[in-house]
Amino acid sequence: MMNPITGRKYVKTWQADTLWPFLEDHYRLLEKDLSEPIIHAYPLFKVLPDIDSLNTWQMRLGDAAYHKYLQDNQPSSLEGIDLVQPHGGFYINKAYRVDGLALLDASVRRWVAKGCYQKEVFDLSELTYDGTSVRYRSIRAKHIVFCQGHTISSNPFFLDIPVSANKGEALIIESKSLPKDIIIGHQVNIVPLGNDRYWVGSTYAWEDETIAPTAAGKEGLLDRLAKSFQGEYLVLDHLAGLRPASKDRRPIIGRSPKSAQVACLAGMGTKGYSLSPYFADMLLDALFNQKDILPEVNLARFV
Repeated sequence: MMNPITGRKYVKTWQADTLWPFLEDHYRLLEKDLSEPIIHAYPLFKVLPDIDSLNTWQMRLGDAAYHKYLQDNQPSSLEGIDLVQPHGGFYINKAYRVDGLALLDASVRRWVAKGCYQKEVFDLSELTYDGTSVRYRSIRAKHIVFCQGHTISSNPFFLDIPVSANKGEALIIESKSLPKDIIIGHQVNIVPLGNDRYWVGSTYAWEDETIAPTAAGKEGLLDRLAKSFQGEYLVLDHLAGLRPASKDRRPIIGRSPKSAQVACLAGMGTKGYSLSPYFADMLLDALFNQKDILPEVNLARFV
């Protein structure tokens, strides 16, 4: 899910005014190139938990910088569902769901068709480089970009990168009592997937680097869901994954201090779908056109 207004203070997510036009164009272009629906636009109904949050939201309404993201002048309610909403809520524009599985599957099919995809365990000991190129087995290129999630910090080219695993868990539920075309932001986010299925999440854990779902994670999600929605549903699946979180919550992109031909794209954290398109493009512009990298995301800030 991509949401331009986040947190308890309802602030624009970092760089939202720059990221959102770019990602909208990017995903639409991907859909065209891959002949696959990838990005799905939904209004996001954000439930107001208390009077203080109502006051905060009303303050945002008075700020012209927020007008394109907020559409209500008075609190709304979602009618016809058993949603816990004593103070109502408000709608956020420009929220999206990216179908990550469809994107990955379609991309791999395209790469295979073009003969530029290999699935294997990468052996760093077989990577060589000089001042102008890198070579891996029979492949020679101007650059190599490592996209390794939280394991980037164990790559000898990037040992100074402060990226760690932030585990998240989510549920897939089935319900005929939830809206089919609205994302609900409550104690959990409830995101429609189609066919009466919904993604419910998520959790945050810093001490667990396993990818297995946990009983505690499921219990916590069910408890928060019960405090948000009191209609009928069936749990279909329980998922877990590891987010690559940086120390300062900003992406980390740039060239390795060991070789200008070796680069990384890392640290996207919980906002990978909204951050990756823009900053991948920025990294490529730096590698091939010698353009500057935004200091806030430049790997150089850590080395």
